[in-house]
Amino acid sequence: MPKAIKRRIDKKTQVAGDLGETVADLRNRLKKRQKTLVYAFLAACLIIITVGSVFVYHRIIAGRAQELEYEGYKILTSAPNQKTPANELFNNALEKFNASFAEKKNPIVLLYIASCDDGIDKYDEAIKPLKKIIDEYPDPKISSLAYYKMAIIYLNKGDVNNALKTFDTLIAVKDALLQDMALMESGRTLELVGRTEEAKNKYNELINKFPSSPLVSDAKSRLGSQ
Repeated sequence: MPKAIKRRIDKKTQVAGDLGETVADLRNRLKKRQKTLVYAFLAACLIIITVGSVFVYHRIIAGRAQELEYEGYKILTSAPNQKTPANELFNNALEKFNASFAEKKNPIVLLYIASCDDGIDKYDEAIKPLKKIIDEYPDPKISSLAYYKMAIIYLNKGDVNNALKTFDTLIAVKDALLQDMALMESGRTLELVGRTEEAKNKYNELINKFPSSPLVSDAKSRLGSQ
């Protein structure tokens, strides 16, 4: 994980230059751990899907749609190799998920579609299914996943401002999931762009609002290193 960054900036020209370098560094760091983020996000999806009381719609997808979703999931979580590089895996999985969604509308499939487009750097395309979830599936248990994934995509794109705004939106949604993770990612991002005081506020908010979160120890450690 990136370490805390301390900076003293005196000139406007230096601010612009440093910010440009920092955003580029942020994007490079995120690209390196993108596969980890994909797996973590998919794991969060699976945990939520498993809890039957979470959703107001039916969890079981019948027939062909279910088969296509499962085929896409297997491809998406398989390890790339020389024969099948990562981009090809994402494209193959995307084809299955699009076919599944055409058979039966399912917001979880939209999350997978967004992950695939994100994986092949089609960031603007990846955001579209997430906005569809937010607009058409208002349950905070599912929309929170869309907000979190959207913020990560903005970070992968190098759009720090929209990423932070999206994290803040998620943090403000009542009964939303992943709010502690959103606070942590906001703090890390703010550190990377030199906004250390704002980062401290995010870490303190995480500690105060979610004292039982496993991320609290990391937040305290980061506060202590600043």
